[in-house]
Amino acid sequence: MTKKRLKKVYKPMAYISIGCFLIYILLSQAMSVFSRTAEIDKLEKEVAIVKKEKKDLQNEVSLLNDDDYVTRYARENYVFTKDGEQVVILPDIDQEK
Repeated sequence: MTKKRLKKVYKPMAYISIGCFLIYILLSQAMSVFSRTAEIDKLEKEVAIVKKEKKDLQNEVSLLNDDDYVTRYARENYVFTKDGEQVVILPDIDQEK
């Protein structure tokens, strides 16, 4: 083959190779962006959940600063009694069935 003919063959092949390489880079970057976007969405949902939990805990802390609430909470959950008071625990009907 002559040199002109070789240039005619190799020049388009080089352009095609470079084009394919650039398309590959573009697609890999696009996939990276899409995966990061999905990860960001997931983390934003986690942030929303954590913020809700934080708000609930702050509400509970403010309630626990109230002495009447603490007394009522202890009486309901930990069988805390007043002087001279007796506690009778009744079995749940659902547990017997």
